[in-house]
Amino acid sequence: MDVKLKKCFNLILLGFLLLWPAVDTLNGYFYYQDASFVSISAPYKAVGFIFIVILMLLYYPYRFFQFLLLVATISFCLIYQIAVYEEISESVAWAVRGLLTMALLLYLISEKGENVFWTRKKIVNLMLFYFFVMAVNVALGVAGVGESQYAGGIGGKGFIIAGNEMSYLMLASASVVLFHTSIKKNVWILIAVFLAFFLFFLMKATKAAMLGVLLIFFFSLVFNGFFKVKRLPVIYGTGLLVGLAALVLGYQFIQSTGLLDRIQYLYKLHDGFWGALLSGRVAFVQDAFYQVISHFNVADAVLGIGVDELRRIRGSIVEIDVIDVFITFGLVGPIIFYLPWIMGLFWSVGLMSKNLKNGACFVLLLLTLIGVSLTAGHVVNSGIASSATAFLMYYIYLNKRESVDSQRRNP
Repeated sequence: MDVKLKKCFNLILLGFLLLWPAVDTLNGYFYYQDASFVSISAPYKAVGFIFIVILMLLYYPYRFFQFLLLVATISFCLIYQIAVYEEISESVAWAVRGLLTMALLLYLISEKGENVFWTRKKIVNLMLFYFFVMAVNVALGVAGVGESQYAGGIGGKGFIIAGNEMSYLMLASASVVLFHTSIKKNVWILIAVFLAFFLFFLMKATKAAMLGVLLIFFFSLVFNGFFKVKRLPVIYGTGLLVGLAALVLGYQFIQSTGLLDRIQYLYKLHDGFWGALLSGRVAFVQDAFYQVISHFNVADAVLGIGVDELRRIRGSIVEIDVIDVFITFGLVGPIIFYLPWIMGLFWSVGLMSKNLKNGACFVLLLLTLIGVSLTAGHVVNSGIASSATAFLMYYIYLNKRESVDSQRRNP
């Protein structure tokens, strides 16, 4: 196929991905205005999804047929659900989210050669832009222009509808930017970037995101090679100063934002530390087992009952991703929705054989984000963050490929 035509298609795709967070923001604005709301985000992403699939068919037929197997597998689930439970509208939306992540990832990793369009720098800049748009929304929410994350004016999400999905998008974006910044070997720039990011995570006020970004920053320091014996005095001194600042300023910030009141409320409501940390999701899992899973037949266990049926029975999803996708799509669900993560872990472990430190950091990063998926949810089935997941895995893939190429050049 013509190289210039392919570049033109890639530019169109880049434009689509750049507009992604802006469309979600505009979609939320219309939603909160209650102006006869009709989603513009879902059809926008559906068009982009179809475009990516067509690009795969044109340029990478092998990847297209791999993707077709995934489509066929999840289609069996939807056919079963419409035959037995009749309603599948939300299940279709979830299926498109999971498949969009895989379609974009398969397309990105198919590019090879010297003139690669989807470079690491381009991916980092996209993720930085995603974080910027989310940060603006957080600031608007805190300022009272948009919506708060929680009742009582705690945290901010601006005009983004799905607050927890937004937290994951910020985490995924920050991960790529922090790891890429650490490659520059300038730890002070890395710390400055982290502090700027962390301010918005504090303003966001979600527990999983705040803890997650702290862990990711630590992994990026290891990735940077900061933890060396000669730096122990600096590490100790910096840690002491940061700890004191956190005690003095952190408490005041948490109290002023109302986050402390929320923590105390959750502690009392859910009988202790773990209940507060998981916002009662342990009880949600127990309810889901007795109300839904215990009544599964073999077909339900393999193909699922769908999101619509889950909501009809429980009134809401469980908000623990592996449980939600299992109930929705049976055993097929975790395989499809966690496949990008399995691929990312595979590449990270492969990188460990070339560079133990870097590979281990990526493994820990992915395990942290999977931990968010298993405790806070809204990660693998996220609508606003499906492209960010693909970018994150592709970034890991690029690091592994670069390491392999470097070893081939310098055996």
